[in-house]
Amino acid sequence: MKKLWEKLWQKPGLKLLLGIPLGGFLFLAVGAAGWGAFNASLHYSSTNEFCFGCHIGMDTVVEEYQESIHYKNVHGVVATCADCHVPEPFFEKMEVKITSGIKDIYKKYWVKEINLENFEQEHRLRLAEHVWKDMQEQKSATCQKCHDQSKMDLAAQPGRASRAHDPVKWEENGESCVDCHYGIAHNRPTKF
Repeated sequence: MKKLWEKLWQKPGLKLLLGIPLGGFLFLAVGAAGWGAFNASLHYSSTNEFCFGCHIGMDTVVEEYQESIHYKNVHGVVATCADCHVPEPFFEKMEVKITSGIKDIYKKYWVKEINLENFEQEHRLRLAEHVWKDMQEQKSATCQKCHDQSKMDLAAQPGRASRAHDPVKWEENGESCVDCHYGIAHNRPTKF
C-alpha cells in the first residue's frame, strides 16, 4: 500500500505531462467532430430531399404535397415534411427519428411491402390513420408551430371555421387540428 501511495505522489514523467493535455485535446476534438456530425445528420434527415429519397416511387405523397397549400401558395411559405411529421422537443424528435427511421428503412429495403401498385388500396388508410392518431395525441403541436391559434382573427373567418377555432371549445372537446383538417397536405384515402 505504501508503494502505491508513493507512486501516486511522485513527480510525473514527461510522457504523462504531455499525454494528459494531448489526450484531453484529442478527446475534445473527437467530441466536437462527433457533435458536428450528429447535428449535420439531424439537419439533413429533416430535409424534404431526404424524405423524398424514399417516398418518390414508393407512393404518391410527394406529388400530392407538392400540389398542396403547404408547398405551393401565394405567400411562398413552404412547410417541410419535418415541420408536420417531426415534433420539435429534442427527445420526442429523437424518438420519432429513431423508431420511424428503423421501421421505414426495414420496410423499404427488406420487406418491400409498399409500392405504387398497392399503396392506395392496401396501405394509405392505415398509414394516414397512424399519422392522424399521432397528431391528435400531441394535440396537433406540429401544426401549431406555424398556425398560432391565439393569433387567429376569428371574426374574419367564416362562421363554421370561427366556431371551430374557438380555443375554449377546442379545450372542452379535446379537439386538435386534424379532427377537421385531414387531407390538407396529402390526399384523403379513397377508402375513407
